[in-house]
Amino acid sequence: MKRLVNILGVLLTTALLTAGVAAAASLNLGTGQLGAGSAAVSGCTSSSLTATRNVNNSGDVTEVDVLNVPQACAGEVLSVTLQGTAGASLGSAVAIVGTCTGGCTAPVTGFGTVSAASLTGYAVSLVQ
Repeated sequence: MKRLVNILGVLLTTALLTAGVAAAASLNLGTGQLGAGSAAVSGCTSSSLTATRNVNNSGDVTEVDVLNVPQACAGEVLSVTLQGTAGASLGSAVAIVGTCTGGCTAPVTGFGTVSAASLTGYAVSLVQ
């Protein structure tokens, strides 16, 4: 009986290993590359960005205008997060910086219903 259990165990292990190798052999391999390291990334601006908010009659933030965005940032993704107490996120939205001459004002909308009274700051970032 013990010998039968050992034989069945070996057969089961062999079957599982064969199935695993067959499954791995069916994977498609590409020529994509994956790596790690560090590189310097230059941004479209080195200056701080400032923002103002627009509020509707209900006291909710309807738009944030990011001021003096350099023309070099045209086409970049601008992300704004409305912050409350202790930096908690109250809502966020993104916009694409448009083209203009000089410093651009980039309007960002779509924050949902966020009371201006609970707003303590903004987190603004530009993503290339």
